[in-house]
Amino acid sequence: MQDKDKTESTKAPEQDDFTQRFLEAKELTFSRSPVGTARLEIHNEVCHLRVIVRKLMPLSNPDKYISLAADEDTEIGILVNPSELTSESQNILNEELDKRYFTPTIKKIYRVKEQFGIHEWEVETERGRVTFQVRGLNQNIKQALPARLFVTDVRGNRYDIPDYRELDAKSFHQIQRHL
Repeated sequence: MQDKDKTESTKAPEQDDFTQRFLEAKELTFSRSPVGTARLEIHNEVCHLRVIVRKLMPLSNPDKYISLAADEDTEIGILVNPSELTSESQNILNEELDKRYFTPTIKKIYRVKEQFGIHEWEVETERGRVTFQVRGLNQNIKQALPARLFVTDVRGNRYDIPDYRELDAKSFHQIQRHL
């Protein structure tokens, strides 16, 4: 029985899965795989053939604290200061962030029409006129102070209204009528 206790006491402690790992930009290189996915090499350690990037503070500190993950549930680590990456790595990282956070800005609202609980929006963005549907305004329109709105359509696309008070009178009226 003493031998058993000895064996158990010499086991390595379990690794804490909740410890965040902060990564230094100088230790990282981003590249593209032959199929176009973003790859991440942590020098002298490992190469991840596919990396998912997310901003940890997309509104309050969008240029720092980037989560790098092997898949949707497995974080590799946090890159604190992406501006310290090489220009090629920065370009790849920014391309991936642009894909993930593509959020057109709504400049004008032509109409919002509700039918059977689905609101159809016809708007002008910096990329042109767009029509999209929103189900459940309370769940899919988020307000950030002082007057910023984020609208998510039924397909998961996000739209930004930086300050609805600065929209023209007709657009402002559409917002007021439906919120």
